[in-house]
Amino acid sequence: RGCSRPASSPVPSGVRVACKGALYMDDYILDCCGSGVIGCCGAVGLVRDGGAQSFCLDCVYEDNGCDAVTLLSHVEELLAAGHRVLEEAAGGVVRCLTVGQALEAARAYAALCPPFMDSTGGREWDCSRWLTALLSCEAGRRAVGLPAAPQRVLELGAGTGDLALALGSNPGFAAALREYRVTDVEGRVGAIRARIAQRGLEGVICAAELLWGTAVDEAFDVVLVCETLHWKGDMPAEEDTIAPLAATIASACRGRPTVALLAHRERCAEREASFYAMCRRRGLATEQCTSAAGLSYAPAEPHDPGVRGRLVLMRLRDSGEACEVDEG
Repeated sequence: RGCSRPASSPVPSGVRVACKGALYMDDYILDCCGSGVIGCCGAVGLVRDGGAQSFCLDCVYEDNGCDAVTLLSHVEELLAAGHRVLEEAAGGVVRCLTVGQALEAARAYAALCPPFMDSTGGREWDCSRWLTALLSCEAGRRAVGLPAAPQRVLELGAGTGDLALALGSNPGFAAALREYRVTDVEGRVGAIRARIAQRGLEGVICAAELLWGTAVDEAFDVVLVCETLHWKGDMPAEEDTIAPLAATIASACRGRPTVALLAHRERCAEREASFYAMCRRRGLATEQCTSAAGLSYAPAEPHDPGVRGRLVLMRLRDSGEACEVDEG
C-alpha cells in the first residue's frame, strides 16, 4: 500500500513489508514503528474511523502530543474505536493487550512522564551499549582519556538508566567508584531509582532530577552524556534543549580536570555542529575521539530505529580560555 522495496533485495523469510511507520534496514523494510516494535503502525495520526490498527504506547503517546495528562482518555478512545495496543515483552516478543491490560499499561506509562516530555528516554540506544562496552574495560577508558578508576561520575539525560546500571556494577569501572549520580527529568527519576534498588546498587548509584541549564557546582571526575542531541525541542511550549545542555556541561567542567564524554548517532550535522560551537563559546575544548574509542566496542547490529548515521564520541573539557557566553 504505497511502499516498495528494490527488486534486487529479497525480503528475508519472516519479515513483513510495511505499509507505513516503516523502518528501513539495509535494502528492505521492516513492519515496525520508530520504537522498533514489530506490527506497530507508528505515530502517524491514528485513524479512528477506519479499519482497526495496532500501536505501541510510545506511538500513542507521541500521537497524543506527548501529553501524559490525557494519555489514558486517548487510549480509551482508540480502544473504543477498535484499535489495539501492543506491548514488547522480554526477548522482543510483541503481544496484543486486552482492554484492561492496555489501560493499566497506559496508567503506568503516564506515571513516568511529566505532562509534556519526549519519549526518546524510554529506550536503550546503541550509543549506551557502545559506552557500556568501551568503559567496562581499562583499555577503553584509557583510549578516551578517562581515569582508570573514576571516583565520581555524573550522567546527564540518563533515560532508562541502563548505562549507569551496567557501569555501576562493572568491577573494573566501579573499582574506586564512590558515587555515580544519574540524572534526568523528574518523571524518569522514580523509575531509575526503582531499578537501582532492584539491582542493590543504592550504595554506589543515586538518581536525582537535573534540568539542563542548571549549573553543576560539585566536582566530578567524569560526565557522561549519551544520545541527548536528537530532540529538536519542537513540542508545545518547549524551547530547544541544546543551549541549556551546553551550559550544564560547561558548568561541570569549568576550572576542573573533569572529562565529559558525549556519544550520539549522527542525525543532523548542522544541529550537532551548532551544539559543539555553543560548547566552545562556553570555554570547552571539543575533540572527536571516535577513532580512539574504536567501533569494535559498538553493537555488531544496529538497534536504533530508522537511523543510519554513524556513531560519534566527543571528549569535552575545560579549555582554559575565557567564556564568550554570559550565563547570567
